[in-house]
Amino acid sequence: MQKIKLENEIDFLLTAAIKKCGNVYDAEDIVQETMLSALAYIRRGNEISDMRAWLLTVLNRKYYDMLRKQYNRPISHISDGFDVADERDEIEEICLTDEGEQVRRAISRLASIYREVIVRHYMNGESVGEIALALGISEGTVKSRLHSGREQMKKGIESMEKYSAQSYSPIQLILNNSGNVGRDFEPHSLIRNDLIAQNLLWLAYKKPLTVEELSDAIGIASAYIEPILKKLSDGELMRRVGNRYYSDFLIETVEDYERYIDDQKKFVCENFDLIWKRVEEVLAEIREKDYYKRQNADQREAMELYVAFRCLDYGFFGALEAAVGEKQVLPERPNGGQWVAFGRVDFKPFDPMEHISYMAHLYSGERWEEFRNMYGAKSFLVAMYGADGFPTWSYNRCPDYTFSCEGMSIDAIFLKLFYIIHENIDPNSVGFNTEVFKAIPQLVRCRILREENGRPILNIPVIERNEFFDLRAITARAISVMQDELTKPLGEFCRDKRTYIPPHIDSVPLAKQYWNCISSMLFATVREAMKRGYLYDGDYDNDYDGVHQNPEPMIFAVEK
Repeated sequence: MQKIKLENEIDFLLTAAIKKCGNVYDAEDIVQETMLSALAYIRRGNEISDMRAWLLTVLNRKYYDMLRKQYNRPISHISDGFDVADERDEIEEICLTDEGEQVRRAISRLASIYREVIVRHYMNGESVGEIALALGISEGTVKSRLHSGREQMKKGIESMEKYSAQSYSPIQLILNNSGNVGRDFEPHSLIRNDLIAQNLLWLAYKKPLTVEELSDAIGIASAYIEPILKKLSDGELMRRVGNRYYSDFLIETVEDYERYIDDQKKFVCENFDLIWKRVEEVLAEIREKDYYKRQNADQREAMELYVAFRCLDYGFFGALEAAVGEKQVLPERPNGGQWVAFGRVDFKPFDPMEHISYMAHLYSGERWEEFRNMYGAKSFLVAMYGADGFPTWSYNRCPDYTFSCEGMSIDAIFLKLFYIIHENIDPNSVGFNTEVFKAIPQLVRCRILREENGRPILNIPVIERNEFFDLRAITARAISVMQDELTKPLGEFCRDKRTYIPPHIDSVPLAKQYWNCISSMLFATVREAMKRGYLYDGDYDNDYDGVHQNPEPMIFAVEK
């Protein structure tokens, strides 16, 4: 009965709202918000004795809330009992109560064009103008979609179920790993391009949940998520205990990664001489080697960066392991893998410009690909680091070319290409996919190749396999000493900086729980070394036009 009375007041409210707002768009907005508030109030069993007076009071509060939004002032809104609350909108308040399960369900059912503006406006607090600018549409279109979305929500509110935020605003999970991936690129292939899998992992991170609880939270029938849960548990990203599942690896936010960056930069500056001493000894020894002297300037620079990255990567992490008193063990995984996973969760599309310091210290650990008894060689291999902290071109993330990797990593595909180019082999004679040659301009841009007499030539260090292992032996000796020297100061620095792990997860190595204490030190040290003249400073941090592209820290080695 009260719902009928409520519906009868819509025209009256709209007339009153237009008089206040001066335009129909804003009037429709506050009327719809007023109606949602009333509907939620009635559905909780409350009675409204004077319907029109109640609605006018709510309408007035909504109108003044709208004015505060327009002038960037603090917003107060009305709760069911007309008390003033410190929330930004009635819908957001409802979402924090039991009624919010119904609102989330309604939002999850909306088509994407309506769901996006509803989430941005009511869940993320963005103004109509901000949404219009972000989506490249007019403010009128935003208001129209908000209106249509609210109408659809009202129609579906009778059948709402229990949904979490993941039902209408899914997170994105970026997965990384230490160690060697499986034959099908596990663990990455377990969640790649699979938002459902990513959101199940996040939902089951803080506490173990049943299939039914996960189904309710993500808003998908159990029959559809059970195969995904089996895939994740079989692949060992999840663990099943009884009838409950939980994510069995460390998941953090970008803010977690950023927390200690400034402290790490300060530590590096204060301890630079201690840190760099062993790296400089390795560089001095290698610069006297024939395999260094026969390289061109670009190749020497790439070799020196590879050496510095390797010494610092293993030096810092080994010292951390010693400081916490536990070595990281890489478990044997299904399908030939041996890895430890760790992830970053993004609650909204990741904007690098909002996290410049984080981006400036990113690097990927040493990767290695090798082929034996192929193309007439006993062996050819490539070892590399990802210098992602330099804002330069990346050789393996280019939209200008696409080709099938035939079940191999892009590093393995490019390794074959490098050998074919190095030996001037006819690709058709060995069955090589010539589509890969589309990548050559990007590889030239990234200084991995260079053009000479109209043909591509390797521009990364090219050495013999035994020479490569000589270089690694030299770095290994220095790394061992470096770890011993850094253990005490690094241990003092990392004290009280351990990442929180949910108590039911016991598989995360201790060193990984302290990783954010040292994750930015490598790039902080490399930049300080360039600043002091110990490494060539190519002004890579200012590569806005491709002029200052850094060489890849990469070595190519051959055994005939």
